Amino acid sequence: MPVKPPISFPWFLVALGFFIMGFTRGIHASFGVFYVAVLENYHWSRALTASVFSLNVVVDALVSPLIGHLIDRYGVKKIVALGVLFLACGLLLTSQMTSLWQFYLFFGLITALGFSFTGMIPHIVLVSQWFSSRRGSALGLVYAGTGTGILVLAPFIQWLIGNWGWTFALEVLSALVVALVLPPVLLFYRRGPHLEPPAGPTATANPWTLKLALRSVQFWALFFARINAASGTTVIVTHQVAHVVDAGYSALFAATVFGLMGVTSSCGRMVFGFIADVFSKPAAYTANIVATLIGVGALMLASDPSQTWLLYVYVIFFGIGFGSRAVIFSALTADIFSGKRFGAILGSFTVSVGIGSALGSWLGGFLHDASGNYVTAFLASILLLAVSDACVWLATSDWISRRDKRLWDGAP
Repeated sequence: MPVKPPISFPWFLVALGFFIMGFTRGIHASFGVFYVAVLENYHWSRALTASVFSLNVVVDALVSPLIGHLIDRYGVKKIVALGVLFLACGLLLTSQMTSLWQFYLFFGLITALGFSFTGMIPHIVLVSQWFSSRRGSALGLVYAGTGTGILVLAPFIQWLIGNWGWTFALEVLSALVVALVLPPVLLFYRRGPHLEPPAGPTATANPWTLKLALRSVQFWALFFARINAASGTTVIVTHQVAHVVDAGYSALFAATVFGLMGVTSSCGRMVFGFIADVFSKPAAYTANIVATLIGVGALMLASDPSQTWLLYVYVIFFGIGFGSRAVIFSALTADIFSGKRFGAILGSFTVSVGIGSALGSWLGGFLHDASGNYVTAFLASILLLAVSDACVWLATSDWISRRDKRLWDGAP
């Protein structure tokens, strides 16, 4: 029989989500630590070894629709519990690998399934089921766990590797995932009471299905907004270190300064989740984009080592916006499409993140090669983020909502 905690149960679930997202995503973001250790041990090609992480991201995007359907059918608890087992087995198998193909299979596929099944989609659905209001604040707190997890786990994993090796580090993480994550999931994760959309201009009287959502302007406006946001962000994140190294800064200094973004991004997730609840989600999104563009502008202007203060402006403003856009997108999607088929809709929507991230990483490199610097690439990032903001306002407009509502009646 599930144990009921003495505090408010929905907020208790938010605290668990903060911890679980922090733990699992912290491991995911620490790939770079293992990457160096694996290279030193096997001396494989850097490109082939790093491509394991690319496969990990691709798998996450491809299985998102499946995860959504499974959540609708079996519930969040079973899916996250299955993800814990995938993650633990993947990490343990990776610790025993002896060849590159095993690295691709164990970490690139099995561990990737673990990250996906314990990640963003099930927790957005869980929070949406337990919160009919204050969804932005709740999701912001859950997402903030990611930044905290990176800050804690990256040095912890490096300490394990430095003292006992990467194989032992993976074995420890595998055991910790089972011991610390699985029990609270089995004890406390359950379906919430709020399976219908909240009252408001974007709400409808009937439950959404994936088929109806795919016919709606709101879905595709948000989908296109997310592609542009992910592309514009990835252009910057992928090439930020290369840009400042080209400007004359040391790679170590650049990596250290940008590492502070984990702190500012965690704060941004909580701040913008609160703003989205107090004001409106489109207004919060615009404020997020403005903060991000200030950061991008500061990075563009940092053209020599005498302008270090511009990098700190970048870390603060870009960091606040970085990641918190996902909070607003998640809350917006839940407000419009929340219902018994929300998992399938969210899973299909999340494919946009993979498309945008892949596009942005390539676009930044292509524009640099074509122009010889990152000015054009960063201007493209600004344009993409601005288009994303316009798409969000389109998706939440009353006339688009009324247009989509006619889908229920079969009107042309």
